[in-house]
Amino acid sequence: MVGLLTRSNALRLGSTMVASVVVAACGGSAAPPSPTPAPVAPALPAPTAQRTPAPAPAPIATKAPVPVLHWFGYAPPHRFGMAQKAVLDDFMARNPGRIALEVGESSANVQLAKIKIAVAAGTPPTMWFGWQVEASDLWGSGALVDLNAELSANKDWGRNRADLIPSLLSGAEWKGKLTLVPMFADPNILGFNRKLLADAGLSLPADRYTWENWLEIGRKAASPPDRVLGQFIYNWSSLQWWGFSNGVVPLNAERTKVQFTAPALLATLEWLDQNVTRGLLRNGPGDFDLGKTLTEVVNPGAITPPRYPNVDPGDGSGIFATHYPIGPDNTRKEPITAGNVFGFMAFKGAKGDATLAAAEIAAWSVRPDVQLLVAQASSNPPSNTTAARDPALAKVFNDHPVRKALNDQARFGYPTPNFPSWGKVTAMIDETLARLAKGELRPKDALADIQAKAQPMIDTDLEAG
Repeated sequence: MVGLLTRSNALRLGSTMVASVVVAACGGSAAPPSPTPAPVAPALPAPTAQRTPAPAPAPIATKAPVPVLHWFGYAPPHRFGMAQKAVLDDFMARNPGRIALEVGESSANVQLAKIKIAVAAGTPPTMWFGWQVEASDLWGSGALVDLNAELSANKDWGRNRADLIPSLLSGAEWKGKLTLVPMFADPNILGFNRKLLADAGLSLPADRYTWENWLEIGRKAASPPDRVLGQFIYNWSSLQWWGFSNGVVPLNAERTKVQFTAPALLATLEWLDQNVTRGLLRNGPGDFDLGKTLTEVVNPGAITPPRYPNVDPGDGSGIFATHYPIGPDNTRKEPITAGNVFGFMAFKGAKGDATLAAAEIAAWSVRPDVQLLVAQASSNPPSNTTAARDPALAKVFNDHPVRKALNDQARFGYPTPNFPSWGKVTAMIDETLARLAKGELRPKDALADIQAKAQPMIDTDLEAG
């Protein structure tokens, strides 16, 4: 324990009081908060005229359109909302008379807390869009249907399911039950300010560059405290991203045990803590757009619309995007890319075959031709590998350096664990790491405390069935 606030502690403390969580725009936080409305994403090039869309399945005959109530998670004009709208519009256009869609809550963003209230009252929507930890949480309360079972008679589902990126599919499943259909990949990688590196006479980092290569860039181009190499915010997301770079993931292969006391994670946290103390990294807002940090977390939201207009106007000319540097304990020398799994969920309790209709819409979102529409709306890489090979989609990503890097790194994705209690686990991690930032704990003690508290939560989830 440390009683007095020393100089090193003060450096570690940084801006913890104002930046205890990663900015929601990064898209990689453990529990994404409500997004701030942003300008509508610019349209991407249309698919090639020569490509013939896959035929739509024959609509199921009904006496009247099935009423479907959809609540937006990440409502338009957020890029996720625009992707949802693209899927819904296409489904209705190509399946006339199948559903009577109502978008509830005045088309506004609806958060998990409101969904839970509606579930408890017996008045949930038919479908909602969210991410995998929210879906597992709702599954644990008995609110959702197993989409695999609901779609067992859908002739297209088996083929499209087989084409999904395996890590996204497994990230959307809880104990073999599919809680949502993963609409797209949402990778988080590292972006460099091209101009600042050029001004320092530095080349762009090569593929598989290392921690030491990254630090060397900081030694030559940073000038602390005004301009730092990057940031390490003392929270779960930052620790996960850098742990991945050193080859360590939060769960064992069987996904039954947490690994917070793994030597590689301890080495990672000690290295990060030391570089915050030395002033090379900042615990707090990076101010990347103001040129106060050389690197920043980058995901599709960095360019759709441009998040850092002073650095990059949205065309990829100002940001060089690549994987995180490879740490010394990453023996495979291969990146691991952080990202969450987002998609449509279908709720139990709807009248008639409304739940089936919601499941059909979820499955529709990963058809290869529909994935092109999703990519146009969001700039996110597709979850369907057949769609990823489409020449029209390849052009959309290959002609834009940041989109190309995101698409390339999506295949190394490791989604956030989707245990129902994972939100509570990450909140506990944030609290513990904040104590480290204040100098109240050492890295080893912080990770031991996290391990001791996290494993019982996971055990309870596994036992609950």
